Amino acid sequence: MSSIEQAPRLVDYKGSLDQTPLLSLLQSMQAQRATGTLQVRSGGEAFSLFFLFGHLFHAYGNGSQGEEAVFEPLAWRQGDYTFDPKSKLPTEETITAPTADILAEAKRRGVPGADNGPVAAIRTPPTPAAGPAPAAPVPHPVSERAVVSQQPQVAPQPTAEEGPPPTELYPLPVGKLVYESLKTAFVDFPKLLRSLSTDRLTGYLRLTGQASRGMILFYQGSLIESFYDGGAVVSTGRTAFSLFKNDVDRGEGSMDVIELTSEVVTAIYQLLTAPTILQGLLARFVDVRALLQYLQEEKIHGSLLVRAPDEMGIILLRDGQLLGAFTRGQPQLMQDPEIVTRLCADTKTRIEVKAVADLEEPASVSLEEMLAMTPSVPATVYRPAPPQPSTAPAPQAAPRAQPRAPAPPAAAPASAEPDIDWPSLMSQLNQMADSALQSRSKKVKEMLSSTEHNVDALDRTIDRISQTSIMFVDPARLTNLANEMRQVLEEQR
Repeated sequence: MSSIEQAPRLVDYKGSLDQTPLLSLLQSMQAQRATGTLQVRSGGEAFSLFFLFGHLFHAYGNGSQGEEAVFEPLAWRQGDYTFDPKSKLPTEETITAPTADILAEAKRRGVPGADNGPVAAIRTPPTPAAGPAPAAPVPHPVSERAVVSQQPQVAPQPTAEEGPPPTELYPLPVGKLVYESLKTAFVDFPKLLRSLSTDRLTGYLRLTGQASRGMILFYQGSLIESFYDGGAVVSTGRTAFSLFKNDVDRGEGSMDVIELTSEVVTAIYQLLTAPTILQGLLARFVDVRALLQYLQEEKIHGSLLVRAPDEMGIILLRDGQLLGAFTRGQPQLMQDPEIVTRLCADTKTRIEVKAVADLEEPASVSLEEMLAMTPSVPATVYRPAPPQPSTAPAPQAAPRAQPRAPAPPAAAPASAEPDIDWPSLMSQLNQMADSALQSRSKKVKEMLSSTEHNVDALDRTIDRISQTSIMFVDPARLTNLANEMRQVLEEQR
């Protein structure tokens, strides 16, 4: 088993809120795409939160429901929680916003515990008169089996630093500057995009405004992903493209065009979309060079991020080898990781690792289709409508973990292989992909076509489908598709 574990995670499906506040639990549920019921209790009060594939769709407690039933327990710093992945889910839906939007709204209202900064309770939940005084928080371990340097004892981590939000627009490296400081008020946006496509740009178009940032990523002239940070929540795909275009249409900000190598663009795409497999390590307890050596041995495709209080550095990795290192203040790609590892000298620096199991060329989308189907959107705080969760009962299996560092799969005994009509089954799965994704099904169908005709191989492919990233396809649709495919496979066992 790999020594890198997904973080954050739930330990034994129960714990205390003084060590793991609700903010971290919500992020963990979303990261693991968990299904089940989370119950949080403090004193005589209790709230129940219901998740389907990581989406929080219903909450109630203490006379309130919906988002209001999330805001109140966010402030708790005493109490406990339990998570039941096999509970029967209700059909009622009182929450439609994504978790990131709920946290952004709570932060806007000033709800304590809604971000990663210092918190203070709005009000202390009532404590039974006969109960003992609350115990001091138990020291929280830095990580699970991480590569650590020799230290006499791991100190407790402050609860004020729980890690980054689930979605973040990271600093990007710079390469060859094609165009600089293009004023949006004088730019024909569709003409610019068509020109970059014709010139087969591999790199990105960056928008910098007073209160927003945007980025459109190109690979050999094809648009592969869009990101937009409006200050409250980072959006991707068609939503980000619309917001980016809206700023340009209103003449807000300026744009730069940066050209990079195809390997670096692929690494940036992974940096922005790959799952986090290690998070929240205090750098003063980590031998970062030993960690880099381990990632090299595991042939990791991904990135190592170092967060100092006033700086952020990123090391891009391809097949475990250094592709380049840069920081927010020094964005030029360097071939020496020292520019990033030296940030670990600060005692408050934290480390995380993001990675994908397989290195694949990013999927692209038609630029003309995007320009035709993406009208401008109002210049207001955007809260994208999430996918409607299914009202079907939750699957009885525990949530599947994010991909870890690649490891050889264990082969099933030959005698356990059922008699399956593989051509018929694969045809059925391809039809399911077409039905769920329409024109975006190509990548999933390619994954299916390259799968060996045995149950274990197909099971691993379905896992990959649930974790893959396809431009302008909501991850929840891929999760639902993978779950439906898994049910079809189970019927064949």
